[in-house]
Amino acid sequence: MARIDVNHIRHSYLTNPKKDSDFALKEVHHTFEDGGAYALLGPSGCGKTTLL
Repeated sequence: MARIDVNHIRHSYLTNPKKDSDFALKEVHHTFEDGGAYALLGPSGCGKTTLL
């Protein structure tokens, strides 16, 4: 069975982020299993597109 693990994903649009609030994504962890169906839900600006 195939799977994709993502761990400790962080992303900032700033050149030199210094604090947690500077990050669009903070410590994202997830395992995507083979054959699974997934959706990203959340309010505008919460990092859905950034995660993709």
